[in-house]
Amino acid sequence: MITLFHFLDLDINTQAEYVWQGNYLATRIEDSKKILLYNLGEFYAEVFYDNQTNAITYIKGFKANSHLIPYMIK
Repeated sequence: MITLFHFLDLDINTQAEYVWQGNYLATRIEDSKKILLYNLGEFYAEVFYDNQTNAITYIKGFKANSHLIPYMIK
């Protein structure tokens, strides 16, 4: 299993490969971006997807539960 620190050192394409192996949890919309949340075992990853360009713009890995709050608030 990959650690968060190793994940953060990877390029975005390799990060995406790991994310797709994780468990999808939720989606939220922020501005023109769709943000998908995945559980990767020891940590979570958010995939920032730009609907206008039809591309992943950023992947954020984290452990802090406080980052999950935006998915709980509707």
